[in-house]
Amino acid sequence: MQENRSFDSYFGTYPGADGIPAGTSFIDPHDGTTVAPYHETNVVNLGGPHDWDNAQGDINNAKMDGFLTEAYKGINANGTPFAPSNVAGHNPKDVMGWHDYREIPNYWNYAELYVLQERMFESVASYSLPAHLYMLAGQSGGYVNAAKQKYPSTYNFPEITELLTSGKIDWKYYVTAGTVPDTENGHVVGTSDAEQQDPDKYTLWNPLPAFPAVQNDPAQLGRLQGTAQFYADAAAGNLPQVSWVIPSGAVSEHPPSGVRAGMAYVTGLVNSVMQGPDWNSTAIFISWDDWGGFYDHVPPPQIDQYGLGIRVPGLVISPYARQSYIDHKTYSFESWLKIVEERFGVSPMTARDTYAADMIDSFDFTQQPRAPIILSPARTGSAYPQPLQKIIK
Repeated sequence: MQENRSFDSYFGTYPGADGIPAGTSFIDPHDGTTVAPYHETNVVNLGGPHDWDNAQGDINNAKMDGFLTEAYKGINANGTPFAPSNVAGHNPKDVMGWHDYREIPNYWNYAELYVLQERMFESVASYSLPAHLYMLAGQSGGYVNAAKQKYPSTYNFPEITELLTSGKIDWKYYVTAGTVPDTENGHVVGTSDAEQQDPDKYTLWNPLPAFPAVQNDPAQLGRLQGTAQFYADAAAGNLPQVSWVIPSGAVSEHPPSGVRAGMAYVTGLVNSVMQGPDWNSTAIFISWDDWGGFYDHVPPPQIDQYGLGIRVPGLVISPYARQSYIDHKTYSFESWLKIVEERFGVSPMTARDTYAADMIDSFDFTQQPRAPIILSPARTGSAYPQPLQKIIK
């Protein structure tokens, strides 16, 4: 799970995908200029506010035209952004910028080689913590708004790991040491000291220690481990049956983390699986926990009072993933829960994971398992192939 990118900001110009419509433009509410989506060559971006209220403003009753208006809410009265001063441009207009294979070649390579999910939506129209709760539990207990709700210290609803444990399914939640930013929108949801991402510490991107079934059981708390252990487990063929891998701010792609830094980190994770003995029995799912204030043109389906949220990229990498396939089915983070529940015989926890699509369309289990394709883990990545040969269904 990476951070803070919309589908259009990464794949809005990907051939065959439901990308940015031709002729799209909006009026900048600050200076009255016309702003169209544009190719953003800066690899460090500003993004925009992305709490509950910002999502409602961005979506604007399905008009999907509020991104610039909300972006200016991330600016202090003196005109400086809440985000750190090294953010490129200091310009709220960058919420309309998009990247392609020139900045993020490996992500485009993965889409070309495996599966791009063009209708993956954040589960909840809000920011990181609710999104990560939905990823684990199919709900956030009604907690969706950092600006108006107290930061919870514990949760009293079930999450998937306790159900896996009861069924003797092996799992680990790997986290990367470092800070977790999410204060650039003026909604203070933690501090650098409080958000130090140690494996057993409750953070925005690691809510598991706030669930009593994990916090009160040393054996379960011990399943939260550093990312260094992920590489070791992958190399030794000791990956658990279900894994989550969570970044630090520096490699998360959450502004001011650069897109290439995150891409290189993700490529290293994927390579470690491909080069280990577990590759032939593995499926890797990659997504971004929320849209980060960046423009997307597709109105989210309204399935209940909390979501779905704004569209984010989704990638599926596996020896059984379809090749060069754009999956048009609608998914959210509960779809990961659904496929885990089906695979390991676990009962759904909420209506969300009960009725979620299970992502099976991304696979072809009749094909011979495909050999690994190792991409460069450098920040420049591997060259993206051209011309494109697409299979679109």
